[in-house]
Amino acid sequence: MDIDALPLAGQLRAALCDFVTSAGTRRLLPTLFHVGTPGGDHVTLPHDAYFDAGLRSDLVERAIDGLEGRAAERPVPWLSRTGDLSPADCDFAWFAAAREGFGRHGMELPGFFVITRHGWLNLANEDVIRWSRVRPRPLQDPA
Repeated sequence: MDIDALPLAGQLRAALCDFVTSAGTRRLLPTLFHVGTPGGDHVTLPHDAYFDAGLRSDLVERAIDGLEGRAAERPVPWLSRTGDLSPADCDFAWFAAAREGFGRHGMELPGFFVITRHGWLNLANEDVIRWSRVRPRPLQDPA
């Protein structure tokens, strides 16, 4: 499957399936910020409550600098975390950092997506997609 050929909703679904697969049966997962192609090439940054707004913005800017290929042409920011699809403080903190980081590159923010086990939320326009059951992605055969 060529993840770059999928529309954004398909890429987000792939990222959601990856998240569920990596989560397994664990209940508590780290909050992670990602930028790049959902379900494809991307840069991942850990969330730390001690990061201030300026540091988060600088990290997003540098993460965008580190992207290559299609991921660099049209990067998408998203946050993966546990919990429900109600916005949390960390969501807004990284959303503000993404707006600033994309702005420093003169890029339009395509949205800001929060992915949990239950679906995804776009903080930029408040779209919510919920799934009652997300199945993990099948393991790829290395052959």
